[in-house]
Amino acid sequence: MSWRVRYKSAAYRVRHSERITVENLGPLHRGSPMLEWGSVTKTVTARIAQQLDRAEIIDLSAPVSEYLPKTGLPRNVDVRSLVTHTSGLARLPSRMIETIAEARDPYAKYTTDYFDSEVLPDLSTQHGGHVGIFEYSNLGYAVLTRVLEVTTGLDWWTLAKEYVFDPLDITDVSTSPEPGRVPVLRTWAGGVREQWRDPGPFVGAGGLHGTFDALERYATSITRQTPGEKPLGWMEDSSLCWHNGHNRDHGSFVGVTHDGARVITVHTLGYSAGRADRIAARLERTTS
Repeated sequence: MSWRVRYKSAAYRVRHSERITVENLGPLHRGSPMLEWGSVTKTVTARIAQQLDRAEIIDLSAPVSEYLPKTGLPRNVDVRSLVTHTSGLARLPSRMIETIAEARDPYAKYTTDYFDSEVLPDLSTQHGGHVGIFEYSNLGYAVLTRVLEVTTGLDWWTLAKEYVFDPLDITDVSTSPEPGRVPVLRTWAGGVREQWRDPGPFVGAGGLHGTFDALERYATSITRQTPGEKPLGWMEDSSLCWHNGHNRDHGSFVGVTHDGARVITVHTLGYSAGRADRIAARLERTTS
């Protein structure tokens, strides 16, 4: 959180009809560092699912239990419900944080092996029973990631490159960037603030890194492929198609107007959750 970090930085840009109208790059954002996109990663996972559905490799309307039988989920929990946060699964797995170490790095224990052996068989007991009602779920996207990986035999990053980033010619993205390219945040005592890890299926919920420019180009490219429509996995309000994310000290927001003319991109380092959204809201009000 912001009070624990000595130096903070924010970057934002508004682009209208291809022209940059507002731009600010804070000190830690200069030089094209690799930034955590947080839950914006979910839109990539949704795009993979959509592309695999179009290729008839998976079926968005099929029950999740057909792809992952050990989950024991009801048959009305289909793959699309994972994408749209209407599956009835909770935001996070039960018993996620039981030790001090888990509180410091809550996703670290969720390797693929651990997730498959400890989480998937327990999903039916964690299911809320309410399918079709929106409830934002990181857990649902981790399950979706396993559906995609198990069905194709490919890991999430390989799928992301093949079905999303390579076709869009976006290269400055990674799930394991070089350490020297990731901004280092320090406490007031000078210690390094270690960021959360996403070693297994939660990579598809929030494990992507990319440059600020790549974040903007990605959002612009995806929304322009569905002009006037909300791309699968994105949020929508009266003026923007958008998504946000926050992984400990990294915050992100990207939104595109429904006509595709204006793009608002924000990333923060060292600020508390929600700061990127507030900056974006101000920019939306003042630059329309």
